[in-house]
Amino acid sequence: MKTSVKFLITALTMTFFVVFPAVAGGSLPLGADGEITEEMVSDAVCGYMLGNNDLTLDEVSDAAYVYKVWNGKPHTVTDMDGRTMTFYRPIERIITTNPDNSRLVIAYGNGDLLVGSDECTVGSRCVCPMTTGDEIYYEECWESCTDGGLNNVPQTSTRYEVNYELMTSLQPDIIFEAEFWKDRAEDMAEKTGAPVFVSGCDFEYSTMKNHFVSVGDALSKEKEAGELVSFMDKKINMITSITDNIPEDEKPTVYFAPRGAKKGFYDAKEGRDFTRTVNTYDALTMAGGINVAEECADGDVNVAIEQIIAWDPDVILVACSDPEDAGLQFIIDSPELQSIKAIKEGKVYNVFYPNCRGRPTDINLINLIYIAKILYPDRFADIDIEAEGNEIEKAFLGTDGVYTAYSEYLKFPVEQEI
Repeated sequence: MKTSVKFLITALTMTFFVVFPAVAGGSLPLGADGEITEEMVSDAVCGYMLGNNDLTLDEVSDAAYVYKVWNGKPHTVTDMDGRTMTFYRPIERIITTNPDNSRLVIAYGNGDLLVGSDECTVGSRCVCPMTTGDEIYYEECWESCTDGGLNNVPQTSTRYEVNYELMTSLQPDIIFEAEFWKDRAEDMAEKTGAPVFVSGCDFEYSTMKNHFVSVGDALSKEKEAGELVSFMDKKINMITSITDNIPEDEKPTVYFAPRGAKKGFYDAKEGRDFTRTVNTYDALTMAGGINVAEECADGDVNVAIEQIIAWDPDVILVACSDPEDAGLQFIIDSPELQSIKAIKEGKVYNVFYPNCRGRPTDINLINLIYIAKILYPDRFADIDIEAEGNEIEKAFLGTDGVYTAYSEYLKFPVEQEI
């Protein structure tokens, strides 16, 4: 009998169905210390089979899951804002509010649990390729991320508003909120009745790793998170094992315009301009470049044209977000910039746009390799950027050929010509 019950416990963990919030104990057979033992699960299974208890099959399944997967203890996690929450049931219904968290949910194999997300995840090119005309590009990516297609996931929030009524109706077990919107987390939890887990990343790879681990912990995907961290470390080491050995006085100075230059020198409304830069961009410094803005204020900052001229960078990198982006040519042709070394020597290049309602780790990891090939074409001549890009996108999205699609759409060469 005991062997049969163990078999049932294992089977039930594979077929659980949640009908109560994941954070509430409900009528699970919890002990006084909040734990579930094998004996308690066995009693629950036998009681259900004999009709001697009030537990539903869903509740018995959840109890088996807690015992088998979480070692009998409710799952307590802490988000990246220091907020702690406890789950008594497996997470089966997920809402995300920005692409960075959506991307990890997909990377960990939980895309089919996504019941709601933001407009940049489901209706823009922040996760899978899409044209500037809002048309799906490379359907394989969109179709493989979730059952029914990523673009068919209900839109529960935008940059400016949250549809709390829709969120609540979708009965999420967890909502992943962006770190830069953490101030609304408590209000969101109160209005939806669901735990809100704050997590996100920036341009520093250490924060990206913390993001991987944080979301992996929340979803009980520690193994997958560890594998993704190892994958990223391997790609980083492929570059830094070479660039770390280059003397500082041999490294080129670089000005990076992460918001592009499609709005010219200065855009007061959205900052999509050439004078917007960042003092920290790990993809640039790990690739062996010296960021001329490293002494500027933390985060995004606008600098004067005169300052860029004074820096006189050896190389200029301009982020490109769409094939109609004429920002690169604007910079090359600008009379004000003709004295800059990078302009005079023709070392002005497009790179992938590193922002998309967050900091897309896949794109920024590709940028690391791409920039290294731009700065040191001889040292990285053997690296196939198309193959590397496709491998990185597959690690995050589970679909092959995504980089190839991006390079064709953005008109980026698969091999950078220097």
